[in-house]
Amino acid sequence: MPHVTIAYEPVWAIGTGKTATPQDAEEIHAFVRRHIAKLYGPQVAEGVIIQYGGSMKAANAAELLAEDDIDGGLIGGASLKAETFVPICVL
Repeated sequence: MPHVTIAYEPVWAIGTGKTATPQDAEEIHAFVRRHIAKLYGPQVAEGVIIQYGGSMKAANAAELLAEDDIDGGLIGGASLKAETFVPICVL
């Protein structure tokens, strides 16, 4: 599974602009990684990219990306304008 990417977005965040706290998002990402480790081993789990997709924007991206098991983000509306997208890209 060297080229697997998983995206997590809370159902309540879809299209709402609401974002999970970094701690809540990390808890789910860590759960997913632990489950992958149980099924395929820790080396595979560490190689899987797990991205957060719940309204990541410049105001919260640094905090979300600082979490151990959040490997990236799916940027939605914030990617539509350079002034809101570039600050995320430079993190």
